[in-house]
Amino acid sequence: MRLAGKSQWKVTLASRILLIIGLIDILSATFKPLNTRLKVIAVPLADIWPTLATAGVIIDGVILMALSFALARRSHAAYLLTQISLLTNIPLHLITGHRLFLLSLIPIVFLFLMRAEFYAKPHRKVVTRALIIFAEIFAINLGIGVFLVLAPDQLFGGDVSFIQVMHTVFNGLVGNTGPLRFVSNREQDVFGIAMLGLGILNLIAPILALLQPSPPKSLLSNEDEEKLRGLINNFGERDSIAYFALREDKSVIWSSTGKAAVTYRVVSGCALASGDPIGNPDAWPQAMQAFLEFARVNGWVPAVFGCSEEAGEIWVRESKMSSLEIGDEAIVRVSDYDLESPRYRSIRQTVRKIQKQDYTTHIYRSNSLTPDMRSQLTLNSKKWRGDATERGFMMGLGRIAESNEPDLLIVTAVADGVVRGILQYVPWGEKGLSLDLMRRDPHAHAGMNELMIDATINFARANGIEKISLNFAAFRAVFERGGQLGAGPIIRSWRSILLFFSRWIQMESLYRFNAKFRPEWLPRFAIFGKASDLPRIGLAILRAEAFIGSRTLETKKTTSLG
Repeated sequence: MRLAGKSQWKVTLASRILLIIGLIDILSATFKPLNTRLKVIAVPLADIWPTLATAGVIIDGVILMALSFALARRSHAAYLLTQISLLTNIPLHLITGHRLFLLSLIPIVFLFLMRAEFYAKPHRKVVTRALIIFAEIFAINLGIGVFLVLAPDQLFGGDVSFIQVMHTVFNGLVGNTGPLRFVSNREQDVFGIAMLGLGILNLIAPILALLQPSPPKSLLSNEDEEKLRGLINNFGERDSIAYFALREDKSVIWSSTGKAAVTYRVVSGCALASGDPIGNPDAWPQAMQAFLEFARVNGWVPAVFGCSEEAGEIWVRESKMSSLEIGDEAIVRVSDYDLESPRYRSIRQTVRKIQKQDYTTHIYRSNSLTPDMRSQLTLNSKKWRGDATERGFMMGLGRIAESNEPDLLIVTAVADGVVRGILQYVPWGEKGLSLDLMRRDPHAHAGMNELMIDATINFARANGIEKISLNFAAFRAVFERGGQLGAGPIIRSWRSILLFFSRWIQMESLYRFNAKFRPEWLPRFAIFGKASDLPRIGLAILRAEAFIGSRTLETKKTTSLG
């Protein structure tokens, strides 16, 4: 199994060297003090060739810099393109008369010797997409070039032919002058710079598309879902969010024994595993290693979002990755909850107040709902959400009261015979519930969510349910400690930053809401490879949770990854 280890430093070194060579190429072709020429080679050549070669050095330098980032992901396509670019670099520098061609020789040999390390091959769809992008941009560039030549009046001092126009445009895309010369030197320079920029874009855009990580292979098959449900039934007591592994936009990787699995979603080139692995903890390391290997073969950045401390320690041990505490999950112990206790005074006041508005609650198991009730719940949920995107990845199932989910618990709040709010819980083992969906009528009275949660806890006490998982509070410790007397400047500054972003992403308000129920706080962690990957992983998490962009759940496919 090929995992990151001692060879990773070689891949990183090759990537950095390539980045430096690309930068040197651009600088050497741009600034004359760096142009140490070999006169013997440069003089016999016609003037056109050094000019073309100089433009080629700039383009090649930009390409090498772009390739360096994909090379760090062990991309096989990046390796092949890098070798081609380095080989092209040698004659370009010779034509321009630079001694810098020597810089390309050592990396060519070095990369060839370690070629087995670049094994992340692109998917056929990625290659097709890159070719389409090249053709589309090339056609657009031709149109722009023809427009720039023909739109101005009397720039050439005579009639021009179509062949001359196309010849000039083609030459402009590679940084050379064509048969048509503008009367004004300024117009000539503007045209040359514009066309060279378009030519560079025509090369860079498809290369960047080609270097994108391969898309995920498939989603949960029916067989995968059935096996996961079996593992959740047997081991679901360990993790409150295990049931959310059944989201329709997740894929799954199995351990070699089939006793454990990691569910994940690929977003922005990151393979995001959510929660703890599903199944027997003894088989977790096998599933983790399979996930890491599969991510690296496809050129994805592996990361884990929202795992428990137990699973986090195993991830760090098995993958040599780092961990970061990202928040806490609120766990209400049913036996500790007493609405009449002074500790729950704010909840009691809120519940009593909304009950005076004639709000009542109803609780159903999803298998007892009629088709009309299911339809009405779905309709209300969509209507109340409005134009907002359906959020959730780590702690969201993505569907409401479906007939094939018999163990869901549905809580509704009703006023004047009309449903005003909905809570949906998924099972957490045999004696637990985990909050999935919280939706309310925007015109309903405040305090309805507290009323429904209080009703849920009372139902749980009467039916032998011992614990209920509420919302996840991101960076809960920062909000709590940063607001205390004597908090240091660092944590107070960190809290101020989070309060600023809470205007758009509910963090502080969610923590305050959860804290009303005096929960037990269960820390959740993110696992990542390198600190430099954190911005990319953070963006992928925001997209997965639908805080950025929108989401449409894909339908299941029958292809298995197991």
